[in-house]
Amino acid sequence: MDVLMTLGDGSTTFRFAVDTAAYQSVKRKTEWRWPAQDRLWADPARQFTGRGTDEITLDGVILPAFRGGVGQINALRELADAALTQGAGARPLTLVTGYGEVLGRWVITGLDEEQPTIGERGAALEQRFSLTLAAYGDDIA
Repeated sequence: MDVLMTLGDGSTTFRFAVDTAAYQSVKRKTEWRWPAQDRLWADPARQFTGRGTDEITLDGVILPAFRGGVGQINALRELADAALTQGAGARPLTLVTGYGEVLGRWVITGLDEEQPTIGERGAALEQRFSLTLAAYGDDIA
């Protein structure tokens, strides 16, 4: 299996791969906070107040009849829902690229699903997804 990226740790790891949920694009948005302070008779001044949010969005397609089956979207939902059952013990997920770069710890903040092609008895022949991850924000020691 050609793994593109993994999300999770140990038994709760989801593998994005050609055989499962293959993403076609990766978008990353990182923010830095520089709020403006208005001044009398001068342009507003800006002060750096730290990093803002860091988000990654994976957009992809699953062809359940070809490879991977129909359970891939539900597996992602279960990974995100684990926080519901773990309560205060919920943990962020480690994100690692297919070439071994550890991107740190992330949480799932959104999952959009579309089924543009439907087959017999309502089975999805194609599933498109958009998964949004946000950096956990580890404390600096």
